[in-house]
Amino acid sequence: MKDMTISRIFVFIALVITAGLLISPVSAFDTRSGDNIVISEPVDDDILASGGSMIVNAPVKSITWAGGTLIVNEPVKENLVAVGGTIQLNAPVGTDIFVIGGNIEINSDVGGKVMALGGSVTMSGDTENIAAAGGTVILGKETVISRDAIISASGYTTQATILGNLTIEEGTGEERGFDLEMIASVIQAFITIVMIISFFGFLILGIVFVKICPAFHAAIVKTGKEKLLLSFIAGIAGLIVGFILFLILLVTMVGIPLAFLLLFLMLIGLMLANILTGALAGEWIQKIANKEVGLIWGFVIGFVIINILFLIPFIGFIIWIVSVFLGFGMLVLTCYDAYSNTGA
Repeated sequence: MKDMTISRIFVFIALVITAGLLISPVSAFDTRSGDNIVISEPVDDDILASGGSMIVNAPVKSITWAGGTLIVNEPVKENLVAVGGTIQLNAPVGTDIFVIGGNIEINSDVGGKVMALGGSVTMSGDTENIAAAGGTVILGKETVISRDAIISASGYTTQATILGNLTIEEGTGEERGFDLEMIASVIQAFITIVMIISFFGFLILGIVFVKICPAFHAAIVKTGKEKLLLSFIAGIAGLIVGFILFLILLVTMVGIPLAFLLLFLMLIGLMLANILTGALAGEWIQKIANKEVGLIWGFVIGFVIINILFLIPFIGFIIWIVSVFLGFGMLVLTCYDAYSNTGA
């Protein structure tokens, strides 16, 4: 019978990796991408990288990686978060390691905990705690685990010195190295945390937008109330026309900067679309309830409700599509009306 503690731990791996991948771009100062990345000079900032392979041949502060092969030959001062085919660590990591990969080799000491999910996981250095799952898990004889070790694998070897508790879930001959239920839980947790972070991120963005641009916000909501169907049509037409213009500008050397400016503006519009629809929904709800709660609280109520509607199977996706087109169209029409009123 599956150990629920182990499953929860690997769901936690997915949550931490997701948080690392989503939050790191905000604070990181060194972003890398490419087929073959080589870090040959010390980096005092957090590295956010993706690509075919990356070899770290100089000390770095921290690493968040997604790609094919990651090889670390020099110390990492803080955390390492990685998803890849092959992950090989040949130098110390200061705090924690969270990794998912096909082949994981940890040949050095880790200052905090190790959480690893892979086809094969080999640990040859020292660490405080380790939770590892895979087809095979090997803890070398030179390894010292100062606290606890949790292993879930169809085949395992442990010659390590474990000063705390050792918990083992060994698969039977009919089981695979990866527990499908566990992987499903990890994927589900990954998607859930992305949705939660996105919800709160857009909620905060909407509140800031209402606070900074109350007049523009009110004008957009007014457009939605007065020109509901036209806004929806304008949203569809705006995206189609905008994409066509982007392609036309892209094929001309002179128009390339304008093409990317147009794309940037369209992406901003799409990011704001559900926020604007939420504001409109909040206005409707206030009218139905016959109670005024203010711009910000009206937006919050409407945004929360439409996001709840998005969760309805099948119908939620249709509501989301309508919301995007409607919000984008409200923005387009409001900007067009503002431009027309200038008399330009």
